[in-house]
Amino acid sequence: MWTFLCYFTVLAAWIFAFEKRIFDVTNLPVQSIIIKAGENKSLACPGVNEHSLVIALEWLSLTHNVKLVEFMSDSTTVWVNQHRIALLPDTFGLSFHPAIAEDSGDYVCLVNSRPKPDGIVRLIVQDVPDAPGRPLIVSFTSRSVNLSWAPSQDTHHSPITHYIIHTRVGENGEWNVIDEILTPNNESSYQVTSLHPYTVYSFRVVAVNAMGASQPSKESYYMVTLREAPAGKPTITTAHNTSSTALHISWRPPHHETIHGEFLGYRIAYRPRDRGDEAFKEIYIRDPNVESHTIQNLETYTQYLVSLQVFNPEGPGPNTTVLVMTDEGGTAVLLQIPCKSNSNHRLSPR
Repeated sequence: MWTFLCYFTVLAAWIFAFEKRIFDVTNLPVQSIIIKAGENKSLACPGVNEHSLVIALEWLSLTHNVKLVEFMSDSTTVWVNQHRIALLPDTFGLSFHPAIAEDSGDYVCLVNSRPKPDGIVRLIVQDVPDAPGRPLIVSFTSRSVNLSWAPSQDTHHSPITHYIIHTRVGENGEWNVIDEILTPNNESSYQVTSLHPYTVYSFRVVAVNAMGASQPSKESYYMVTLREAPAGKPTITTAHNTSSTALHISWRPPHHETIHGEFLGYRIAYRPRDRGDEAFKEIYIRDPNVESHTIQNLETYTQYLVSLQVFNPEGPGPNTTVLVMTDEGGTAVLLQIPCKSNSNHRLSPR
């Protein structure tokens, strides 16, 4: 069972009340001890030395409002954290094995029911920071996002030097801890760049101080970067004439990561080679699964420039162009062969 203490201020004096006893700890000497979390440390009891006769002794935490250890004659009682806290029998020091960040605070040792302690021991346990707040998406483009987050609530007596940002692509992707982003300072905002258009991302943040890195923050809510016009172009695999007025082309689509938006389909543009761009005609294939097409109603025996592009809501991407020629075609020709009439011979079919 924990025994709780309380503070109150009277005429600007620091008063410490415990079990109907009131101690004025104003102007008491303070001894500060700084250690790292995980280390073992013993606090010496102010006013006790090897010649002291100790009949009763108490260690109290002013910061946590609790009695830690009580010694009466040959009996010692540890009230809290018995697995970590102990009273050293020879020196009556308070031992932490090990100390953790939550042990930071002011401690007093009351010996033989003295009216007030001889001094205050201030234990400072340095540790990694608490996790920062969840990062928020402030603004974004097709290639960048501006993040902001709340700093760690407790840095555990070691200031934050910088932050680490982890990115994740997709809703079920792995966190990228290899190409992590290190911020240049301890500001709690950052612009992440070099992102891909029309891609799902989430982010988390880690705070770093001289003791090490905190646990990651909660992940940000998912966001999708903006679209861009496609960067990839299809690959034309075959292009040939099928008649004197028709051409056939087939292709492979570009990699899906180069579409940069919803894949709406293909744009085919064609014109005779010897004419200007004003002669271009267009065909839109609004099905991204189509991978071939036959262009009809062309001119006979004519070279055509044929361009192929993919398009998304932002527009078309770069084109792939081939030169194809329609067939020369053909017409029926009647050959007349003169011959002499001979009454003695008659032609007959075989």
